Order: sequence, then C-alpha cells, then structure tokens
Amino acid sequence: MDIDALAALAGNTIVAATVTDAFEGLRTKVARIFGRDKSDSRIERRLDETRQQLNAVTPEELGSTQASQARRWETRFADLLADHPEATVELQALIAELRPDVPNAGGNVTNTMSGTVHGGPVLMGRDFGQVIIGGQDDATGS
Repeated sequence: MDIDALAALAGNTIVAATVTDAFEGLRTKVARIFGRDKSDSRIERRLDETRQQLNAVTPEELGSTQASQARRWETRFADLLADHPEATVELQALIAELRPDVPNAGGNVTNTMSGTVHGGPVLMGRDFGQVIIGGQDDATGS
C-alpha cells in the first residue's frame, strides 16, 4: 500500500475510532507512533479535540465533520510517513487492530424495493463501471 493510501485509510480509521470505547487505547498508541515510541502530547491534544468536535455536532453535521477531520488526520499521517517511513508497519498494525479482518466480509446483503418503474430500468449495486442499458444507439443519444 502506498503512503497516500495508507495515510487516507489511517485518517478515516482513526476518526471513526475516536468516538468508540477504544479511544483511550487508540490515543496512547497514535501518540506513540507520532512520538516514535515516546508519547507526543500535541497528538494527544489533537485527538482529544477531534473527539470533542465529533461529539459536539448534530447527527446531520456528523458526516461532514468526520470527513473534515479525516482529511486533517490523513495529512498528519502522510507527513509522518514521509519523514518516518518505518512507521508504516506500526500504523498498519494499528489499523488492523482497529479494523480486524472479518472472514467472509461480504456477508449477507438483502435489498428490498417497492413501487413500480415506468419506462426505465432500476439498478442497485456498488462500483459500477460503464453501464449501457438498451442498444448502443440509446447510449450515444443517436
């Protein structure tokens, strides 16, 4: 995994975990990663601020606040990894601890649709590539 992808994953993972019961352990571990095995009080303070901000917003504001905080942490992690590439292993271990691999992660998915569709298709899914419905002439508008 490249540094940018790892930093983004770490930012999102850390922000998601700040509002869980795992926060205290997370706080200590992240501060030690940034402090290179010593506690970094600035990082602890920033994590505390992140948690306070997330806990203070309304449910409607939560998504945008999480995204904003994740971007900030992504930048911090990218800077850390650029200066200390050896922190990659520690960061990956922390992410794995916070986001354990789940066998059969796909699980069971159930979707229910009701109502009617007149004159058009209904698509339900994820990660669509190029989708053409009908003939090629329909797709090009000819």
